[in-house]
Amino acid sequence: MTAKEAVPVRGSARTDDDFPVIRPADFTPAQVESGGKKRFLSPRALTVSGCLLISLMILLYLLIARSLIFETQPPDADVSVSGFALPLGDGHLVLPGNYKYTISAPGYRPKSGEVEVRKEGHSRHTIALERLPGHLQVISDPPVPVRILVDGSEVASENGLAKNIPPGPKRITLLSERYLPFTREIEIEGLDNTQELRAQLRPAWANVRINSNPPGATVSVEGRVLGTTPLNAELLQGDRVIRLSLPRHKTVEIPVAVTAGVDQTLASVDLNAADGIVHVVSNPVGASVTVNGEFRGHTPLELELSPGSEHRLRFFKNGYASVERTINVDSGLERDLNITLDPVYGRVRITSSPENAQVYIDGKLAGTTGETFNLPARSHNILVRKSGYEDFETTVIPSAKLEQSIRAVLLTAEEARWSKIPTEITHPAGGTMKLMRPNAQFTMGSSRREQGRRANEVLRQIALTRPFYLAVTEVTNREFRRFKRMHSSSHVNGISLDNDNLPVVNISWTDAALFCNWLSERDGLQPVYLTERGRVIGFDGAATGYRLPTEAEWAWAARYERGAMRKFPWGDDLPVRKNSGNYADSQAARLVPAVLRTYDDRYAATAPVASFAANHLGIYDLGGNVSEWIHDLYTIGTGLSMRREENPVGPQDGDYHVIRGSSWRHAGLTELRLAYRDYGADPRDDVGFRVARWVN
Repeated sequence: MTAKEAVPVRGSARTDDDFPVIRPADFTPAQVESGGKKRFLSPRALTVSGCLLISLMILLYLLIARSLIFETQPPDADVSVSGFALPLGDGHLVLPGNYKYTISAPGYRPKSGEVEVRKEGHSRHTIALERLPGHLQVISDPPVPVRILVDGSEVASENGLAKNIPPGPKRITLLSERYLPFTREIEIEGLDNTQELRAQLRPAWANVRINSNPPGATVSVEGRVLGTTPLNAELLQGDRVIRLSLPRHKTVEIPVAVTAGVDQTLASVDLNAADGIVHVVSNPVGASVTVNGEFRGHTPLELELSPGSEHRLRFFKNGYASVERTINVDSGLERDLNITLDPVYGRVRITSSPENAQVYIDGKLAGTTGETFNLPARSHNILVRKSGYEDFETTVIPSAKLEQSIRAVLLTAEEARWSKIPTEITHPAGGTMKLMRPNAQFTMGSSRREQGRRANEVLRQIALTRPFYLAVTEVTNREFRRFKRMHSSSHVNGISLDNDNLPVVNISWTDAALFCNWLSERDGLQPVYLTERGRVIGFDGAATGYRLPTEAEWAWAARYERGAMRKFPWGDDLPVRKNSGNYADSQAARLVPAVLRTYDDRYAATAPVASFAANHLGIYDLGGNVSEWIHDLYTIGTGLSMRREENPVGPQDGDYHVIRGSSWRHAGLTELRLAYRDYGADPRDDVGFRVARWVN
C-alpha cells in the first residue's frame, strides 16, 4: 500500500476496521548507475599537476645545483663522477656535497679522487694524467747484442727491446763488445707506444802486426792467448799490454796504445835467453844475500840469474861469519844452493855498581856482574838487576877482534826518579832555570857582632829540603815585555835602563807576582798567587806554578857553600874583588853619592844579565846589578829561636815584601853583604826579580 492509499476520505465514518495496519517494509539501498558518478580530479588534472611538480623540482634543483668542471690533460679524457650528476657541456651539474671522480684516457694512467662542491660557488679542477711509459726497440747495424743505457743507467732489454721507459727527453747509449759506444738524444713519447732507434755501430778495434825474433812466441793480451808470432791481431782500443812468451826465453811485455780504426805494425821483438833460477836456503835462515854487490833479500830466496856469466853471491848475518860463492847458471834451468853460516863470538865483560847484580842476556839469566860472557857477534839485550835498585838496560854487539866492557851504574828508585827530572828548563818568557836540590840546615841572618849588620838580620835556624827550580838570571826587559808589551824601565840621568838584556826594574812586587801567574797559565800550571781585581790577596802554598823565590831559598842559593854561609858574593873578606859584580863603582859617581873609588865594573847603572861570573851553583847576579823582590812578606824576628823552620814561605799577611841583595847603587859594607835585608812595595830603579817554582 502506498501512502496515498492510507489516507482516509473526509466525511465518511469509519471504524477501526476501516483503517489498514501500517507494516514496515524491507530497505534496499538505491543502486546508482556507474555512468552517473562524479570524480574529484580528472586524469588531465593529475597530468598537469605532475608536470607542475616536476617542473618545480627541476627549478629547485637548478637553483641549488652547482657546476663541477674538470679541465683534463689530455682534453678528451673520460670523466666519471659518482652520485647524481647531470652532464652539462664540459662539466656536470651536481648538488653541494662530496663526489668521487675517475678520469681515464688511452695511453695514460687513470686518476681517481674526491672533490667537495660548496654552496657558495661553482667547482673547477685541473687534472693532468700521467703518460704511461714507452718502449724502445733498438735495431743495430751490424746486428750484435747491445746493452742499453738510459741517462747513464743500464736498463733491462731483450732482443734490443727496452720496456717501460718513462716519457720525456732521454740520452740513449748503446754499448757492445768490440764497438764504440753509440749515443743519441731522443724523446720518449710514452703512451705505451714502442719507438724504434736505428744505430750504426763503429768498430772499436784496430789491426796490430806482431813479430818476434825468434818467431813462434805465444802472444797473449790480458790473459787471453791470441796466437803465435808472426801474428795479425785485432786489439780493442785503449792501452794494452802484449805479452810474448817462448820456452827458455825471457818473457817480454810490450805496452801498446791502440786507436780504433788505426792499424799498426810493431817493431820486431828480440826474445833473450831466459834466466836460470837458483833456490837458496841457509842455516840459520834469514841470512842477507847480495848478488854482485846488489842486495837481493833474505833466505830462503829464489834468485833469477842471467846465463853465460859468473855471479858472485855473498851471505851474511849478525853473529855469523859471511860466506861467498861464485856460480854459473844455464838458461831456463833451476838449481838449489844450501849455505851454512858459522857463528862468530865476542867477549863482553859486565860490571856494576853496586856489585853482584844479576845479568840477563836476551831475557835469560846468564850470571852476575863481574863475569865475562862469550856471545855471538850480533845485537844482544843486556839487563842488569839488583834488589832495591832500578834495572839497568842496554844493547851490545860483541866483536871477535876485541873484548868489550859494560859498566852498569844502578840507581835507587829515588835516584832513578831524579834522573828523569830535567836539571834545566826554560820558562815561557824564555829564561833559563836550574834544578836546586837543597838538603841543608843553616842559620839565616847575621850575628850581632858582624860589622855592618842591620837590626832586621835576626838569626833564624832553617832546614831547606824541598827541591825547586831557580832562574839563573834576573828577568830581563825583553822577557817582561812579553807579559806587558808597553813596559819601560826608563833611565837614570839619561842612562837607559830599558835595553832588552838589562834586568827589568821600576816594577812593583805585585807586577812581579802577576808575571809569575802569567807564566803559570802559559805552562798550564796552577797559579801560586791569589788575585782579586788585579790585586794579590794571598798565595797557595800547595800550587806548583811559578813564583818569586822564598827568602830561605834565596839565602841558601846566595850564601850556602860546603856547610858554611858566605859573607860577600866573592868571599868573606874586603876589598871587592875584580869583576865580581855590578856595584856603585867609579862609573856611577855622577849618579849616586857613595861609590867604590878603586873598583870599575864598566857600567854606570844596570848591566846586561850574566855579565859577570856565576856562583858555585851557576846562578848570576845574586849580589850586585839589581836588588830582588822576594816571595816573603817582611817581618823582623825577636832573636835566635831553638825551633828549626822547615822550608819557610813567610806569613800570609803584611804590608811590605822582603828585598834581598845589593844593587848598582850600593857601595857600603852593609849593603854589599849577602845578609843585607831591605823591604818595600813600590817600584824602584834598582829593584828587579827572578822567578822560581817547586818541583812536582
